Amino acid sequence: MDSRQLKHFRKIVEHGSMSAAARNLGIAQPSLSQLVRNLEASLGVELLMRSARGISVTEAGERLYQYACRIENLLEDARADVTNVGLRPAGRVTFGMPPSISMALSIPMAETLRVELPEIQFCATEGMSGHLREWVMSGEIDLAILYNNTGLGDCVSELLLTEELWGYSAPDDWPFRTPPGAPVDLGDVIAQDLVLPSNRHGLRTFIDRAARGERSELSVAIEMDSLPQILSLVARGSAYTVISPAAVFEMVHEGKLIGSPIQNPRLSRKLYLVRSAATRITAATRATEDCCRKVVGDLVTRGFWQAELPQPE
Repeated sequence: MDSRQLKHFRKIVEHGSMSAAARNLGIAQPSLSQLVRNLEASLGVELLMRSARGISVTEAGERLYQYACRIENLLEDARADVTNVGLRPAGRVTFGMPPSISMALSIPMAETLRVELPEIQFCATEGMSGHLREWVMSGEIDLAILYNNTGLGDCVSELLLTEELWGYSAPDDWPFRTPPGAPVDLGDVIAQDLVLPSNRHGLRTFIDRAARGERSELSVAIEMDSLPQILSLVARGSAYTVISPAAVFEMVHEGKLIGSPIQNPRLSRKLYLVRSAATRITAATRATEDCCRKVVGDLVTRGFWQAELPQPE
């Protein structure tokens, strides 16, 4: 079994007809039929079922088709990666981020790429973690930042950072005995009237899990799936929230919010940079990944992002 046979088999499946695939490939239909018979003989399974209506794929044939698609994509990626060596990265790269991450990362990344690699068309899109996971696995986006790197199929992931979550309130509505900036116990934070995303959101799932771990009741006064609306409600003194300091850095700097780190237990979560296995790996994709690492490292080092970078191996 070689790449040529897999390419021809993929064309048969996609056209649903031996004759149509033969015309597309520019080869004789008997040669194509013999190729399938050879494949079936070497693998010891039936790949296609033939009828008057055309052909259909067996379960074994469907599996072989999926592998054929993956192998062809890998070959295209290898060809593009090698031929692009030495060339300036160019082209469109779509990057999905959760809203709280986008607040901190999308603008500095866009500005950095605009200055350093203007040939790259950077497209940042926001979405809930579940949607981002589906998009990066299907190839609708090239890159994503996710809080969970399990169950991603052939997608490649790496730890980007581990960020802390803080509790926040309006400056004139601080509910805790300890002053802003001093650690606050998780039990005291989740006892307040909180505004949080609905349970479809990764942040809410994370906080719910932490509350259950402490056998405490989470007090959610308002559910809101819009991050700007959540922060507006907190700044108005209508409720409190739990979020990454990176997402609210500007509002804290402007004096609209105050906050404290959470302890007993400390709330921290890992962020992963994920590359789709369903899209071609280009020089532009790799350059965008490098830019992401660079910008994140700079934000953490300068104190804009309360997080820990992974230790070099």
